[in-house]
Amino acid sequence: MTKINFFVIIFPNYAMEDMIDKLKIFEEYQQERNLSKVARKYNIHPSTLCRWLKRLEDQPEDFFIKRWNRPEQKIEEKIMMLKENKPDLTLNKAKKIFEDMGFDISIKGIYSIWRRYGLVRRPVDEPFSHFGPLTSETKRVLEYAQYWLKRDNSTPRLKTIAKVINRLPSYPIGYDEILEKIPERFLSLRRRLDKLYTQFLRIPTPIFYRKIHRLRLTMEKNGLYYSSIIAGLLEILALQWMHTPEKEIGLNALLRKRMGNLRDPALNYQLTFLEVTARTELLQMKEAQILANKLSRLLKNLPYSTFYESFGDMMTFLGDYNKSLEYYKIALEIVKDPDGGNRLKFKIGLDLTISGKHQEALKYLKNTTMDYQDKYYESYALTSALANFGLGRIEQALEWLKKTLERSKKDQFRNRIYTTICCFSAIAKAMGNESESQKLLRQYLPLIKKYKLKRETEIMENLLNPEILKPVSKHPSVQLIYFLKIARKSLKIGDYEKVLRFAKRYGLVGYLQRCLIFIPEPVTHLLNRGKNPELPKAFLRLPLFNPETPVYQLKILGKPVIHKNQKYLKFRLRPQEIAFFIHLGLRASEPGRSLPVDDIYTNFFPKVIDAQSRLAHLLANLKNQLMLPRHLLAIQSSSGFKVLLNKGFYISTDYSEFEQTLARAKALQSAGEWEFAKKEYLQAFKLFRGEPFKKNFDDWSVNMRFKILSELETEAIEFAKACLEHNNKRDARKILEKVLKIIPDSEETKKMMQDPRYRIFP
Repeated sequence: MTKINFFVIIFPNYAMEDMIDKLKIFEEYQQERNLSKVARKYNIHPSTLCRWLKRLEDQPEDFFIKRWNRPEQKIEEKIMMLKENKPDLTLNKAKKIFEDMGFDISIKGIYSIWRRYGLVRRPVDEPFSHFGPLTSETKRVLEYAQYWLKRDNSTPRLKTIAKVINRLPSYPIGYDEILEKIPERFLSLRRRLDKLYTQFLRIPTPIFYRKIHRLRLTMEKNGLYYSSIIAGLLEILALQWMHTPEKEIGLNALLRKRMGNLRDPALNYQLTFLEVTARTELLQMKEAQILANKLSRLLKNLPYSTFYESFGDMMTFLGDYNKSLEYYKIALEIVKDPDGGNRLKFKIGLDLTISGKHQEALKYLKNTTMDYQDKYYESYALTSALANFGLGRIEQALEWLKKTLERSKKDQFRNRIYTTICCFSAIAKAMGNESESQKLLRQYLPLIKKYKLKRETEIMENLLNPEILKPVSKHPSVQLIYFLKIARKSLKIGDYEKVLRFAKRYGLVGYLQRCLIFIPEPVTHLLNRGKNPELPKAFLRLPLFNPETPVYQLKILGKPVIHKNQKYLKFRLRPQEIAFFIHLGLRASEPGRSLPVDDIYTNFFPKVIDAQSRLAHLLANLKNQLMLPRHLLAIQSSSGFKVLLNKGFYISTDYSEFEQTLARAKALQSAGEWEFAKKEYLQAFKLFRGEPFKKNFDDWSVNMRFKILSELETEAIEFAKACLEHNNKRDARKILEKVLKIIPDSEETKKMMQDPRYRIFP
């Protein structure tokens, strides 16, 4: 009380909340070092200012704490520690304990202290946090911290700031940058918990797990059991990202024991939610469903967007995307935070594409802000890939899959690799390349098993063996494949209709489309009989369901080689015609894509008067040599411009395959999976058979040759460096030698080859 009055007397002309002005007086004194001058300027007695400056410097934590209408600090901390020691302690019991100790304090007073310390009524928008309310006292401290952190980051100053922050009853939401700048060793246990919360998914998950695990144990030793429960929630989240469901369930049980009879709907909800996800990961679907029903009842007392969103998350774990979508949309209607709105749109977009509503999914993605798209680019790219694949846009789907892997973070890799690999495999199968499709699944199955992804492992094994019927888990995504395999065996319309009804019930129609690529017999049987399989027309136009559709495999990384529908094609084409076909394959490789005719004239017929006639002759010869039906490649007018339109054939190139393989290799390397990455790197370099575009001299071909060879040189050098780090000189030298054969004048490669570290033998 006296401390606060003293502060007001010193600064009669300044508002209590205007902390910055007061700190500027202190800073001005630090610069001037003239007490009288500063005191005169602000109309303060020098001795008074001297006492205040000394107090602010020596005991800043006492300077900011307002004690009006509050018990002494020691009493307040005792009341706080009662709740920390026994989380299920009620207000009435706490009042009785203090009465027995000879203290008279009201229930309202106890509640207000617990509230300030974040021990009751925690923020509903941050249910896993330890944050408390933003009070005027807290605001003054934060202004003090922000002021000095901008000016002085020395260790003594950081210690002083930490000392003040540690005295706060609780830390508020939205001031992460202050905690980020203060070393953990200077922070109290409760402030360390606040800092770790802000670091979740910002630092590697294994490191986060070790820190939060140690902190929880330390809190338990110090009697901070309530805070240890919050720490335990974060620890379970880390374990969830690390895919260790057995540990999650064990820790969950321990936290429930620590809670005792605490009636906190939010805490109970979070622990139940986390147990559902762990049980689902173990494919214990019966137990998970019982817990989900309990969660549904708890949700009635928590009508907030955060909890509706998490309930939607839980339904995705359980494989019910219709229910998930329902709760995400409820959350979106009531969410106030723009960041939360963007996040929900992402989740709704993913649910929609899994449900088969691909156009609607892309609309939701476009309605998110650009900065959010960049922040969560992996999710944005993966959802875009799935939606475009569902719409039959193979080229765009592949590009988005590549971007997903290129931006993949180490912590999130295992959550992305399964979906991306299944998509790459499905696209290969859809294009008629079944051997490549099977190869990808078999190659990555050991990695999925290593990550202990049980459901994903079961799905991949079933896709690899469609002819084997055996009992499966009760997860909808696995059951759907089982029903599809029954339909494959019987070829009965009723069995297929059962699969379709099941997919519609759980919102899995988009997922069913991808499964049908691996098990297409039920759909091809219906199509052959003239029946409607009730699937998107764009999807049914894929080559898998239309064997007569021309699919060209164009190898350009060396002497040009062309396969049509997996069969070698003999051709007699001039260099210009080959260059044009490659140009077509890289820019308009699927139905609906087009090339501006003016661009073709500029590149291939720059000084020709009768360019139109020459192009017509080129197209006629190309169609003849490639046995391409004439109507599938035609010149049409579009918006007043002439375009060359692809009307019904596909072209894949080994250069596209090279880029996709490289993207997988880099993602694997970034995730610390070097042996898997090395195989992909070697497969990528194996695609090169010689110098591309060797006999092509048009501007586009020359630029592409330079781009491809530069990329080869760069990636080979990076691979060689990585090999050296893993003590693998043989593969490094092998690839560098290959690059020198293709690019003899590569000075950087020559330099590396001369480096003694790359010699296999002394």
